[in-house]
Amino acid sequence: MPRCIAFLRALNVGGHTVKMNHLKSMFESLGYANVETFIASGNVIFTTKSAPGPAMATKIEKKLLHELGYDVETFIRTDAEVASLAERVVFSAAEIASSHSTYVGLLRESLSADAINALATFNNETDSFRHQEKEIHFLTRIGMGASSFSNVKFEKQLGVPTTFRNINTMVRLAKKYPPK
Repeated sequence: MPRCIAFLRALNVGGHTVKMNHLKSMFESLGYANVETFIASGNVIFTTKSAPGPAMATKIEKKLLHELGYDVETFIRTDAEVASLAERVVFSAAEIASSHSTYVGLLRESLSADAINALATFNNETDSFRHQEKEIHFLTRIGMGASSFSNVKFEKQLGVPTTFRNINTMVRLAKKYPPK
């Protein structure tokens, strides 16, 4: 059975608080097994008999909307995809050395040419963005709180939903849940 990780957008921020045991029970009610949560920012690990993909994300989103009363964008990755993300090097050693932190933005599909052009407009002296496959890599030299980056503006300008995680979260997930 494939092991998947669901990354839920905007969970436990902006007044949308969900207890992790409740989140776990929602996933179990969908028929997923070995359900665990990882930190309280909307990372749910589970095994499934079905192949991960858009239908799975839609199924989870419908359940969360029904249970919570608001939309929760869901991005699914396998444990192997998370391991690959954790090992991927997209910024140079010098860029990383001068950074405050790096993040990975998860997408449902690769960006269109127009969205890639829009992404380039977010690069400045403090923030750098790179696109690879179904992810956007974000390096900030001053910290996300001090950065001019805004996920709302980002999604509006690129026309795609996304959720960001610190690269350290991805590394910790890959270490705790290595590919089977």
